[in-house]
Amino acid sequence: MKVVSNTAVSLDGRINTRERRFTFFGSARDHARMSRLRAEADAVLVGGATFRNWPHPALPDEVDRPRLKTRPWNVVVSRSLDVPLAPSFLAEPAIRPLFVTRAAAVEPGFPAAVEAWAGDGDVPVGWILERLAARGVERLLVEAGGDLLFQFLAADAIDEMHVTLCPMVVGGAAPTLADGAGFDRDDVRRLRLIASEVEGDEVFLHYRNVRGGTA
Repeated sequence: MKVVSNTAVSLDGRINTRERRFTFFGSARDHARMSRLRAEADAVLVGGATFRNWPHPALPDEVDRPRLKTRPWNVVVSRSLDVPLAPSFLAEPAIRPLFVTRAAAVEPGFPAAVEAWAGDGDVPVGWILERLAARGVERLLVEAGGDLLFQFLAADAIDEMHVTLCPMVVGGAAPTLADGAGFDRDDVRRLRLIASEVEGDEVFLHYRNVRGGTA
């Protein structure tokens, strides 16, 4: 499975403001790029916090939908499964909703497909990828927040990263591209820049993960 992430960040690496409400940093050009990446994916994955802020289907724009190979999975990863279950999401015919959580969090009669992990704590990234592969996912787009994206990076599960550098500064305690526990100096994840493009005031960066070496 190929795993690709896509994130718009401020100049200081933030992905949201200190209020942590839904905020879209990128321009219409960035949105169009996001749409194309979604059209190439078999599944789009977000975390519970991201979904609580924006509980809507993650689909490409109409102009890009003919590029979809299949009806994509919209995957929500949540330890608690304390997420909104809007009919507009569950009944959207263009997607297949899937919730990934701990088995202890699943209530009887949950109204959507679930992959339930029997352990405690964070659901392991490797297990998530195994379950998605069993459902036919060959290309996964991760649009998660900093905590879950860090887990993917820590598991060495990200193949490529798309990052849009937006002309703004947030500061403070706002969430970042990768939160979580962080890496030690010897364990930092190193990336190789394979493409860059400047459009207006934004910079679009495309990186490949360097495994077992230096960038």
